[in-house]
Amino acid sequence: MIDKITNIIHEEPFIGKDGLSYIKITKEILTPRKTYLKGTITGKYRGSKLPDENDKSELFDFEIYEAEVLCNSLDDFRKNQAFIFPNDFKNLSNETKIKGTVFPKDKLPKTLPVLIKANEKSFGVNVLEPQLFEFDIIHKLHQTNGDEVFGTFDAFITGYVLDYEREEIEEVVGPIVKAPVINVPIKPIKPTSCKCSTIETGKTETKGDYIRKEFKCKNHNDNVWGDWKYNKEEPFGCMGCFSQIFAIIAVLIGLFFLIQLFPFLLIFVGFYLVLFLIGFLAPYFKWIFRILGILFLIVFLGSLVKTCSGSSQHYSPTPLIVDTPREVNPVIEPIVDTTTTNAIDTLQKPKLDSIITRFRRWKDYSGKNYEGKYQIRVSDFNKARYYKNNLNLNQRSINSYDKVVFSLKEFDKNRFNSVYNLFDSIGKANQLSKIKFAEMIVTFVQDIPYVIVLNDGCDASLYNDKFTRNYILNRQGECDGNQRFGINTPVEFLTNLKGDCDTRTLLLYTIFSHYDYDVALMSSEFYGHSIIGINLPINGIAYIYNNQKYVLWETTAPNCEPGIIPNEISNLNNWRISLKSK
Repeated sequence: MIDKITNIIHEEPFIGKDGLSYIKITKEILTPRKTYLKGTITGKYRGSKLPDENDKSELFDFEIYEAEVLCNSLDDFRKNQAFIFPNDFKNLSNETKIKGTVFPKDKLPKTLPVLIKANEKSFGVNVLEPQLFEFDIIHKLHQTNGDEVFGTFDAFITGYVLDYEREEIEEVVGPIVKAPVINVPIKPIKPTSCKCSTIETGKTETKGDYIRKEFKCKNHNDNVWGDWKYNKEEPFGCMGCFSQIFAIIAVLIGLFFLIQLFPFLLIFVGFYLVLFLIGFLAPYFKWIFRILGILFLIVFLGSLVKTCSGSSQHYSPTPLIVDTPREVNPVIEPIVDTTTTNAIDTLQKPKLDSIITRFRRWKDYSGKNYEGKYQIRVSDFNKARYYKNNLNLNQRSINSYDKVVFSLKEFDKNRFNSVYNLFDSIGKANQLSKIKFAEMIVTFVQDIPYVIVLNDGCDASLYNDKFTRNYILNRQGECDGNQRFGINTPVEFLTNLKGDCDTRTLLLYTIFSHYDYDVALMSSEFYGHSIIGINLPINGIAYIYNNQKYVLWETTAPNCEPGIIPNEISNLNNWRISLKSK
């Protein structure tokens, strides 16, 4: 049984009517809630053949790596009450199709990531303690490749999703009685004698042929001198000096002649070596060329397979949202720029600028609505783009990429204060906690439709990776091409609302750094993806760094809660930290 979680979110001292001190404590009580579900599941499985001494075993290590659950109605969900098979599954299928077959529970993971579809909506969840019934393999789609099998299955499923119900209560503690202060004289601690360690400070003293070194003390911060030790060195006389010089001159002369004669010696030896090999290997030449041809073919096929397989490593987010016309079309108003420090220029010829006003409306994970406007100067947008296009860096290495995103963040961080003002007003009006405030900010970014940002043009023939080619060819969404480094800066993204994974994580990293969160920008060259890691007390998948837990947060699609990332990008060995705020 999972216990309730109690957090103290506010303490307010006050003086009561009796003149005594009290404390009003506001507590947040989180009660665990299990939402059980049932439905029909369609998924993909893979398995590796288990080793056997006689190599006759037909046992496979089974794994479900992609699944989709269809629920028919609200009756397929209920709180804190499990569904019983087959009695509770009669509305999902004819009774004649239910045979009562139960899939072995020990063959399933304790947590199964699935995509739930209900009422024409879809959302990803982690089903805890899943149970499968009437497991049926679709034989037409079953494939065998050596010791591996792949295929698709249908079944009934039940399990539960764990979340917490929040309740806020107030308690008054008191009266608070202060204990009397008793001054106890503290006796001075006499320093103990120094115990010499083996750690040298680097200082030495010499006296004739003797030397001593200074060491750190074991029991306090003082230093102490070690014992005198005899350090007499053998004299290096004149004859020894001259003999050393003559030896060095002789070696240099010998090396000079050897270098001069080396090319002739190399040609001479190489000529006789070639003649020897031709005479010795003549009968075997035809076999040597056959072997070399086979090796060349193997290398060529291997490189071709590697190219094809490497192109599918990129994670492909699915855009699920569409903006309203009010959110798509910004309001652009001309203004006079009064930020110049040259008063004469201002009087003679005012500098014209424009302000872009954007409106956004979004929901957090609990369904609470937020909306508001923010403004970006056109001059700040142009400055951000000019800085990016003229940044004296490239993206040829991991270190260079980290320098690029750091430079873009530093240049833009103080150029969208209107966004900070919007978030401040929302946080204050709704009295959001630190976690709820972070969720409000991330859902703001997740609500913006996904747009792929490319370093080159939006032409599928320019790219080898499978995701980019399919995205452009199938017109899955908008494309923002010819953007240097394949990224939009925070100011560019807030202005044109065109951003993919690293554009979004760079903006969120900049915002969270402004609000003093302990946040990390996570990158994966293996997955071709970028996400956020944040140090908050949230359950879920987390990246451990210096004994600190950074909960991973997907940003490219709506309703992706912290700590829940797709299974295909969940191997933490393929992730690293590009930027870290603390």
